[in-house]
Amino acid sequence: MIQTFMVADMNGGRSIKAVQLATFAHYIEGVQFRFVVTRLPVPSSIGVTHRDSGKRVCELSDDAIAAAAGDYVVAARGELGKLIQRVGTARMRSVLAAA
Repeated sequence: MIQTFMVADMNGGRSIKAVQLATFAHYIEGVQFRFVVTRLPVPSSIGVTHRDSGKRVCELSDDAIAAAAGDYVVAARGELGKLIQRVGTARMRSVLAAA
């Protein structure tokens, strides 16, 4: 059975039905945040979505998924880690907490 997850659109409303590929939790500065790896229908792209807000956090490239041997959680954690390094842990935590 295919599980779906509602992803936020450009206006912030959860109106896009995406295929749920995996779920995982990640701690940022001691705070747990939950994420869903989703595949959007159009354009067909795989990304990491914040569970509470439904907003996309980052995209997963085919190369990242291949490097993780097809394990979506491993690929997602890697890309999320790169994003956190780029923007900083405090900013990432505050944005996700406010979402």
